Amino acid sequence: MTTDPTAESGGGLRKIPSGSVVLDEILQGGLPKNRSVLVSGGPGTGKSTLAMQFLQRGLEAGDDCLFVSTEQTTDELRDTFDGYTFDLDHEALTITTIHATTGYTLEGEDEELTLKTLEGGDSVSDGYSAPFESQYIVKHLEQFAPVDRVVLDSVSGLSAMGDDYDRYRRAVLDLIRLFSDEFEATTILTAEESGLGADSGEATVAVSDSIQYNTHGVVRLWRENIEGDYHRFLEVMKMRGVDHDTRVFQTDFDDDGVRLIPRMRTHPGEFVPDDFMATGIGGLDALLGGGIVLGGTMLLEHDGQASPHSILTSLMRAAVDNDMSIALAPPVELPPKRLETIIDRDVGDMDEMLENDELFLLDYPNIWRNTRRNVFKPREHDDEGAESVLEIIDERRGDRPMFSAMNVEAMVPVMDENELKRMRFWEEENLMGEDDTSLYFFNPGTLPDELAEFYKNSAWQVLRTWINDKGLQYIKLKKSPAGFLGSTRLVEYTEAKPYMRVQRPPRADEES
Repeated sequence: MTTDPTAESGGGLRKIPSGSVVLDEILQGGLPKNRSVLVSGGPGTGKSTLAMQFLQRGLEAGDDCLFVSTEQTTDELRDTFDGYTFDLDHEALTITTIHATTGYTLEGEDEELTLKTLEGGDSVSDGYSAPFESQYIVKHLEQFAPVDRVVLDSVSGLSAMGDDYDRYRRAVLDLIRLFSDEFEATTILTAEESGLGADSGEATVAVSDSIQYNTHGVVRLWRENIEGDYHRFLEVMKMRGVDHDTRVFQTDFDDDGVRLIPRMRTHPGEFVPDDFMATGIGGLDALLGGGIVLGGTMLLEHDGQASPHSILTSLMRAAVDNDMSIALAPPVELPPKRLETIIDRDVGDMDEMLENDELFLLDYPNIWRNTRRNVFKPREHDDEGAESVLEIIDERRGDRPMFSAMNVEAMVPVMDENELKRMRFWEEENLMGEDDTSLYFFNPGTLPDELAEFYKNSAWQVLRTWINDKGLQYIKLKKSPAGFLGSTRLVEYTEAKPYMRVQRPPRADEES
């Protein structure tokens, strides 16, 4: 019956194309085969269009398809999909309509809710219909088996059964079992979402909430006002057994149905730098698209609770492995003895690195002993201003490329905003070679807004890490020429090096 090729996920779950290339990428191959997926959203968000698009993709592959409408007649469906390239007359597509209306059944003498087609047909015989109950709806739909793909648009139309939550949920579950178990079909069920969630990013309690726990996956559509204009969005809220992309995508409409954008969030290959320095943290490198850009500048923002130290230490270790010298303005919260212990343990012998011009330490808070080579105190001596110190470092490093890691909070007491900006540009113009790489890190809450924005704007890559009110640490890629821009990943700490694990983005090839 079907000729559509299926993809297989790492767990052996087979996939079929959804009709949207980007949605297939989000789901690592498509919708789970022979499973049910709920598509919920407010009016006009594209639920029915996305569902019919799914069927049309199946028709192109030789699938038998069934569209069950509880809200529109066949003629109304033709009007709805007029202008799209959908073939509603395809020989492998069956369209049927059901709804509840008052009438008579063979069993009763009084009027009650009965099952009819939206074209007015009776489900038993002239003048009589079956009750609008789960078993009769199932019996009515059984006649259309077997099919490969099913759309039920929408389950909200079944709420006419009454206010009994359990009765309604059982009815939907009966239909899911019919389509998945007896038909062995891949199914999309649509449901109306009402209230605030229909026009915002916030989910609401609606009919869809009654069935989302019974479906294998949930895709949510909504509208949101962006500076005076409404835009439509899509998010995969769950998909069992699939490490799906959790980011929000905007939707648009073209002749073929719903189009998800952007397909790419970072620059195409010709604009992506060739060289990256791996951080040594697999999940972080995957998030960044390879690591920190060699020859560029990264900004690491933290909230004062989430520690940036593991990332900093891993980058310093990577710099040593790449035969780079290191210029370090240490974090103000790490006292000298503690920092030296960390460097000795995880980077290299600190005394040897200082003596061999492999490490340069800029002691802006003036808390280090001034008896060691390459420990500079820009605050204490007039002849050791920031620019003159950097010139000395540049001379001593020789031909080695430089990795500089600067804690901006340590620099603020020594230089005002204009001096900090001027030094940032002076360093890049006068000292940085094409292989020199910089990291700036700070808590934005401790800096003036304008200064924090300056460092963001001048960075090639921007990472933000924070701890939420549940005590979980996350990291997000906010700016980058490569990687999973906008992706938020969980951070956890380990007892073994690199002491930090970052949750892998979906579709990333490397292991965290």
